[in-house]
Amino acid sequence: MQRQRKVDAEVAARQLVSEGKVKLYVFRPSGRSVWIVVGRHRDYLVMPSVPYCTCDDFFFRVLNNEKPHCYHLLAVRMASESGAYEVIEESDDWYWQLIWEWLDWSRK
Repeated sequence: MQRQRKVDAEVAARQLVSEGKVKLYVFRPSGRSVWIVVGRHRDYLVMPSVPYCTCDDFFFRVLNNEKPHCYHLLAVRMASESGAYEVIEESDDWYWQLIWEWLDWSRK
């Protein structure tokens, strides 16, 4: 069962990457960057260095040690290693507005 979940997560992550759903927002002039994965229900903020993701799977399964990571984290890793992601540049003026949108738990 655990092996099958891992395979399913890798397939789902690969699909996100191949569909161009992994984005790196770079804010100027500060240079702050934020990884976003466009998911089925909403956009997910992903912090690979922590590691952290705003998806329900991360909250319910990763934090409970049922699995090592969600497929959004895996997709960001795959995309960053292969260079297969879109870079979106925004002004620093948009940083907090976008962060609040990505963290809006009421938008499910």
